[in-house]
Amino acid sequence: MRAQSPLLIRNWSTSDVPQSQRYDYYAHALATAIFPIQLSGSAPSAFGVDMSAADLGGMTVIRQRGTPHRCFADRGNIARAEGRTFHLLTSTRSAWTLEHLTRERLGPGDVIMCDSSIPFNLEIGNDFNIVHVALSEAWIRQWLPAPSVLVGARIDANDSWGRALSAFLQSLEPARLADYPLPRSFIGDHIGSLLAFLAQSRSAVPSKPAKTERAAVLDRIRDCMAGQSREATLCAADVAAAVSISVRSLHRHFARSSTTFGAVLMAMRCADAVRMLESSSFSRLTVAEIGRRAGFADAAHFSRVMRARVGHTPNQLRRAHAGPSSRDDPKEE
Repeated sequence: MRAQSPLLIRNWSTSDVPQSQRYDYYAHALATAIFPIQLSGSAPSAFGVDMSAADLGGMTVIRQRGTPHRCFADRGNIARAEGRTFHLLTSTRSAWTLEHLTRERLGPGDVIMCDSSIPFNLEIGNDFNIVHVALSEAWIRQWLPAPSVLVGARIDANDSWGRALSAFLQSLEPARLADYPLPRSFIGDHIGSLLAFLAQSRSAVPSKPAKTERAAVLDRIRDCMAGQSREATLCAADVAAAVSISVRSLHRHFARSSTTFGAVLMAMRCADAVRMLESSSFSRLTVAEIGRRAGFADAAHFSRVMRARVGHTPNQLRRAHAGPSSRDDPKEE
């Protein structure tokens, strides 16, 4: 077998980085290895990550190990990215939650594909070990002419092709790829083949009775909104452009269902806020910060909408479910 070319492996670690700079350091590492991503989480003193990446040409194999945090990308991050890419993710040891078109709760071994042109929000609640394979758009389209069939949908680690893909991804370690016993092109060929089989199997699954075209479009609109509802600047024009319809057509679809774009968006944001206010996982956040995460730029507006739609103010909900140790805001309309 002909000798393979040297492989460049890059490594990042927060272990020697001052605590106050760890999030910034990791954000810069992610921008270098993947694309611009924002981070938040617990105190920097409790945060730590080790990451390595091997560039295989059209594909980058990344291994990330660390402590709980949240990472997300909005339209601003997407605008700064250099081209469209696709990303396969699987966690070897812990469950995690991803909002990307839809909201998915993934267990250890489950796989999901993300599209860098679509905003996402990833929450990792425990120490993690994630395999991340970044794929160029040119590479993915060699195997999947329509990659959207797999984007944002959980690939079950217990299904036949899902099990094979998960096991192969988890076997990839950047540091060991320099001495890979087979041509490195085998890695891409194997992943591409499994993705093609997965896409084919999903297309072949008997579907439920076909929805009307109008219902299908409304589902696409709602899915798009669910994936971006946390963005305070989200508007009907953004969603209409994302699903390739006019703004007027978008409003007509909601009118036929006796609702409006604004009402559906507020309902999504309120549901998201209620989930955070009632969860001990977010007890360190102020009510105002929870409002911002749910898509409410103004705290007073957040309080008014919650009172009108849920029947309680955010502080009232927090006290009722999270206990007195949670961080209430001192003033609330």
